[in-house]
Amino acid sequence: MEELREYRTIAQPCTTCQVIKKSKFYGRLYPAESMEQAQEILDGLKKQFWDASHNCSAMIFGQMREFSRCSDDGEPQGTAGMPMLETLRGSGLTNILAVVTRYFGGTLLGTGGLVRAYGSSVSLALAEAKKICYKPRIAFSLKLPFRLWGKAESQLLAAGYEIGEVQYTDVVSGTVFSDFGAEGRLAKIISEISAGKAAPVEIARRYQVIEERSSPGK
Repeated sequence: MEELREYRTIAQPCTTCQVIKKSKFYGRLYPAESMEQAQEILDGLKKQFWDASHNCSAMIFGQMREFSRCSDDGEPQGTAGMPMLETLRGSGLTNILAVVTRYFGGTLLGTGGLVRAYGSSVSLALAEAKKICYKPRIAFSLKLPFRLWGKAESQLLAAGYEIGEVQYTDVVSGTVFSDFGAEGRLAKIISEISAGKAAPVEIARRYQVIEERSSPGK
């Protein structure tokens, strides 16, 4: 079974624009499931914005952010793709594609100017993008007598566990969600409440998507 690791990305595509010495720089961010999907998005953008001077790109993938790629797309080597990639790395995000579309305005920016322009275009888009966190959780099935459920529910919620769907038949059956590493404490709580007669049963390991709040003032 593949180990699940917490990671952050963006919820949806985002586009910003800045003008530097009459050149327009459109910073675009896209979430993607794979580098292949990101390449398809990039190819589509190049066709859509065929009249642009450059469509430079950078991407990062993998739960450990272990895969990356960038392209200067005709700009001087190292002035576009790499500063874009370094900006993405600094964000802590993964499974993300950044594309900066430039329309040349007639004034050369120089090497330093290009590095700043492409890096800041990605920074602007990152500031506007809605971030989400994929948090690994373990789902447990739990069955308890009616007389014990209220106490169990109270202690579990107080300890930070999430309770999902609950069904009432001859017993109370519920789903409890635990962070990785907290399952031992869950078992202990249930054991103490039931005098060792009940125990949570693991049924699935999956991601829970959590939307990150914007910084104050945004």
